[in-house]
Amino acid sequence: MDLSQQTQTVLGLDLGAIHTRAALFGIEDGKYRLLGQGIVPSTLGAGQYPGEGVGKSLERLQRGTDYQLLSANGRLIQPATSGNAGLDQVFLSLSSGPTLRTVALGLTRKKSLAAVKALTDSRLSECTGVFGLADLADESGLVDRLVEIRPDLLILTGGETGGAEDAVKRLINVARNYCLLLPPPLRPSILFAGNEALESWVKRRIEPLAPVMITSNLLSSRGGYDLVPAQSRLDSILSRFWVGRVPGLRDVLRLTDKPVTTASAGMERMVRFLSRSGRGESQRGVIALDLGGAHTSLAAGLNGSLASLDQDAWEFLSDDTRTESIKAIRKWLSEEIEPDQVAQYLHQHRLHPELVPVTGPELAIEMALARVRLGQSVQKLVRNFPELPYDPDRGWSVSFEPIIASGSVLTQAAHPGQTMLMLLDGLQPCGVTTLVLDQHHLLPLLGAIAETNQVLPVQIMETDAFLNLGTVITPVSTVPDGERVMTLEVTKESGSSFSVEIPQGGLRRVVIQVGEPATLKLIPEKNTDVGLGGAGIGGRLKIRGGVLGLVVDARGRPLKLPEKDEERVALIQRWLWTLSG
Repeated sequence: MDLSQQTQTVLGLDLGAIHTRAALFGIEDGKYRLLGQGIVPSTLGAGQYPGEGVGKSLERLQRGTDYQLLSANGRLIQPATSGNAGLDQVFLSLSSGPTLRTVALGLTRKKSLAAVKALTDSRLSECTGVFGLADLADESGLVDRLVEIRPDLLILTGGETGGAEDAVKRLINVARNYCLLLPPPLRPSILFAGNEALESWVKRRIEPLAPVMITSNLLSSRGGYDLVPAQSRLDSILSRFWVGRVPGLRDVLRLTDKPVTTASAGMERMVRFLSRSGRGESQRGVIALDLGGAHTSLAAGLNGSLASLDQDAWEFLSDDTRTESIKAIRKWLSEEIEPDQVAQYLHQHRLHPELVPVTGPELAIEMALARVRLGQSVQKLVRNFPELPYDPDRGWSVSFEPIIASGSVLTQAAHPGQTMLMLLDGLQPCGVTTLVLDQHHLLPLLGAIAETNQVLPVQIMETDAFLNLGTVITPVSTVPDGERVMTLEVTKESGSSFSVEIPQGGLRRVVIQVGEPATLKLIPEKNTDVGLGGAGIGGRLKIRGGVLGLVVDARGRPLKLPEKDEERVALIQRWLWTLSG
């Protein structure tokens, strides 16, 4: 591909809750490559200046490469000059900021209000109130509730396009009456995402009082949700809200003339692209996740449609669920650790999310916590998007290819086998998938860049910046443990071949060298589904070996663990030994 007309040097900046990252991309040997990265502690917190973290990340990036990015007075060199100096473009992604307090006004809880909940859960916003048709029986009381909550954003929705209008008009009037009670600086932003026939009504009634943004109906005419347009609007609202609340953030935004995106939006853009690019199968998708120190982000794409989630990392650990949460974490421990010790570590980790485990028990708790966070996120995602192909009793009913993961607990694990086991236990995928590690947390930045440069993200994803952990085959069967569920025949490029019998309940690692092509023949038993079309249906696959070669996970779905602590710990240790040696 001729890149002579493409932008040569691109800088991506990601401002997160824990780290500020600067990533430099450029062209080497005719293709885009990651040239270097600078990572420093974030300066987004209270009493700090975000530009300081940006400056330090750029200095670290500059020291680690032979590129000169900063002039003598500390300013970015733009545009690029001859040699290895300067930048052609700068992109900015925001991963964190103050919580946006949101209230939803809709009609029915199973439709419009459920759609708003899915929308707000996909971004770093707190839905502090949800009011529906029943609340309209006392409109003045509803206005009083809004005064008590004092939201930063009101989302108005409800009504199918072209459907009934009266109830939605009453909701709009409630929003108008609330705005009339407040001085202009304290009035919330308004996002209307309901019956599109009422757009002009909303503008006439509310726009003179408060800023209004209009987006398409959250309820798709095809059934299900259509959140992507509303998410784009919500990103704009979030960015403006953060700029207004974080001193110095406006100065950082002046570094770029490109649209600023949230990290969630960037990741989602890549998931949508990957889930529809070159895919003829209707039953495969893509998952991307970031298990960050402050937030958990999860996005699942199926043929261009999207379901996503972005939540506080500690959301599951509320006071009323604390005991159950600790119990859930202890279920995944690879050592016998008392509940008080688990609680103490969680308390410290919550206060200092940048903490890195240094002892054996701390590492065991951290890996168990990762499984729980992943499992909780999957459960919340499928609750918010009931159309997802997920059965509460059996788990996922489609394969995801690939699953792309990031987050320090995954990228900094002592062995890639530990990373793979956390992902398999937390997500519990089925069928055939490839697990890929986003080692440098690039996916959100690539999504931001993709809006104006679609070549760069594709070429970067083909480099070793993304680590292929391995292909995973998950046969699902109902036979007792120990019985054969499938036979796997492996033929390597060298011509050597061998076969492996897979028993129910087993976890098996098959050695295939990194990058080595191999052809697999899957021969399932008649009551075993390997994700190729149903029980008993096999087929051939071509793969390339990952860091862990090929892994066959026949432990069943959902995973079941022994009740007794000593038996459970021994089993988890055996799984760790299988993948980590």
